[in-house]
Amino acid sequence: MLRAAGPVVAAASIAGSVAAAALLRIPFLGTGIGPDEGGYAYIASQWARGARLYGSDWVDRPQGLMVAYRLLLDIGHSAWAIRLGALLFGCGITLLLGVAAWVLAGRWAGAAAALVYAVIGVAPHLQGFTFNGELAAALPSTAAVTAVLVWRRDRRLAWLVLAGAAGAVGVLMKQSGFDGLAVAVVVALTDRRAARRPAAAALAIGAAVPLAVSAVHGLLVGWSNYWFAVVGYKLSAPSGASTDIATRLTGLGWSWSAAERDLLLPAAVAGALAITARCRGRSIRIPLVWLAAAFVGFNSASLYWPHYYVQLLAPLALLIGVGITSVPGRATALAALALVVGPAFFRLNALDQMSGPARQHVIPYYGQYLRDERIARQVDRFTRPGQPIYALDSEADLYFLANRPADFPYLWAHPLEEVPGALGRLRALLDGSRRPGLVVVFRSPSVVDPTGKLSRILASDYRPLEEVGRTGVELLERA
Repeated sequence: MLRAAGPVVAAASIAGSVAAAALLRIPFLGTGIGPDEGGYAYIASQWARGARLYGSDWVDRPQGLMVAYRLLLDIGHSAWAIRLGALLFGCGITLLLGVAAWVLAGRWAGAAAALVYAVIGVAPHLQGFTFNGELAAALPSTAAVTAVLVWRRDRRLAWLVLAGAAGAVGVLMKQSGFDGLAVAVVVALTDRRAARRPAAAALAIGAAVPLAVSAVHGLLVGWSNYWFAVVGYKLSAPSGASTDIATRLTGLGWSWSAAERDLLLPAAVAGALAITARCRGRSIRIPLVWLAAAFVGFNSASLYWPHYYVQLLAPLALLIGVGITSVPGRATALAALALVVGPAFFRLNALDQMSGPARQHVIPYYGQYLRDERIARQVDRFTRPGQPIYALDSEADLYFLANRPADFPYLWAHPLEEVPGALGRLRALLDGSRRPGLVVVFRSPSVVDPTGKLSRILASDYRPLEEVGRTGVELLERA
């Protein structure tokens, strides 16, 4: 009777963790969106209206993320729908981790992994509650890992086809999201009981389908534009893959000061559990391979924004879930689990109990979103629907919130600074006869363009219209 109850209780525990993942993310549905989320939403909505992706509406992300945003905007053309996507993906990852750990190390490993991710996956300082590219890629990557683990058990090649397809979709959510596909390849090709050629063929067939669809769409919209946006820019940009080690270490050190509040305890416990498992002869190879692959993806660019760390959370949760099964004594295992989950849960509860102004100050982008909503209302006052505007120079969410088209393809600061000729194109636009009727100045033009040319153009071709109260943001109208 007790043996029969074990799987039922473990499955119920995983289901409870999925419910907890949803409940812990619900409070963030009403905290707005950040510049990245708003920019992706704007580009996805323009694409849905017939705009040419990677042309007039430029983004350095593959189509998978834009498709996800289009589907969310079909639910509702608002900020809460985007955050709903983060909630749904967080719940999906929680469920898949429970299954993956169960298959790998037993039902209680599954229950532990699901609970760990349900709580630490919110990661408020790492923006785990936002619908960023890392979270979007984590769901198919986790699906790829889960599928290849199920294949190890029943040997049906259909699971490898699914693993290859899911892993490739991870890459199409964000280029660094190749970790699930890498794990599937390593597991399938190093399994001593498997025939390598059929396994490799199944993975390749699965991966080829979504990648081929992406490439065909790239041909239709213009191969050179597509290739530069999705691959070339990341390889050539100063903040991309070619960044030197010293710059990377500096950026990594700067980012860790924020990341450690969400990552320090889980990382420390995962390390201790890995050592314990190794000493007791328990295999944790697959979770470590996944964590290593995710860390490589994490380092594929050098800006080290806090949300980059979101890519590490799912493999960390799997490592903790599997590692806990190697701890001698139930009380010690529960203590290790509580050490990971407890502090994170209490921090989330404290956030929920804060006053409105305090939450706006602490939750990333919440206060900025409320400010941008105010600015959007002013933009609506001074422009007509469909009239192009330009936000100088990295507040891409404004176009979505104001429902006004951008008059320039590069919506964020880094492409403007790093894409060859982008700043010159901006000067030509603002100094030309087809210049936008309204420019919203978030950042001083002298900072954007130290040569002073942009400042002179705005001074001669535009006049002050209004400074939005208590924001420091100025609206300029065409002279």
